[in-house]
Amino acid sequence: MLAALRTRRWQGFTVVVLVAIIGFGFLSRWQWQRAEEKRVAQQAQTLAEQTPVVPRADETLPEFTAVTLTGEYAVDSLRFVRQRPLEGRNGYWVLQLLQTESGDIWVLRGWVPAGPRTDTSPDVLTPSGQITIDGLVRPLARGEELTDRGGLPDDQVTEVQTAQLPMQGGAEWYVQALNSAPEDSVTIVPITRPDELQNVSYAVQWLLFAAVAIGGWFYFLRRESKELD
Repeated sequence: MLAALRTRRWQGFTVVVLVAIIGFGFLSRWQWQRAEEKRVAQQAQTLAEQTPVVPRADETLPEFTAVTLTGEYAVDSLRFVRQRPLEGRNGYWVLQLLQTESGDIWVLRGWVPAGPRTDTSPDVLTPSGQITIDGLVRPLARGEELTDRGGLPDDQVTEVQTAQLPMQGGAEWYVQALNSAPEDSVTIVPITRPDELQNVSYAVQWLLFAAVAIGGWFYFLRRESKELD
């Protein structure tokens, strides 16, 4: 075996195998970290849903904090977030600024299906009077201003970002509504719960790949050593 390892071909092959094993190890570790992040997010979401609070718009809240808001929608703030499929159908998220006593907060009211024309926004009414929203806090990205609208109507955006919204709310987050009183006319967007099992399976697969690389290296080395003997 030592004679085979002294050859340049086997030294190069060994280096390739070592690099592959190290790479597989890093990928496996990354997947384990992703699984842990999702597990922590799941725990935070479950805990947050059990303890709803009435937030101030200027306070910092972790994602999935359960909140209750009461206020009136700003009529001119209605926006439709494009390309948001639900149950196999393309549609829009309906986003609107809720004016509360503690500040203005963006609310994801729900979802509406897309019509036959992309250059025309859906017909969605703004509820009048006092509205009470129960929902979860979601991060509100800053992003970049949409300079090239490509013929989009003024009330359509591509992402939930402050740079694309017409008015600046007082919070660095928005609320994904779970229910509304009075009841809203749009479909509530379901909460997507993080699933860490997929990342765990990927992490195990990368470890298996590393084991296969090690096993293959020993197998071919033994076979070539026998041929040299």
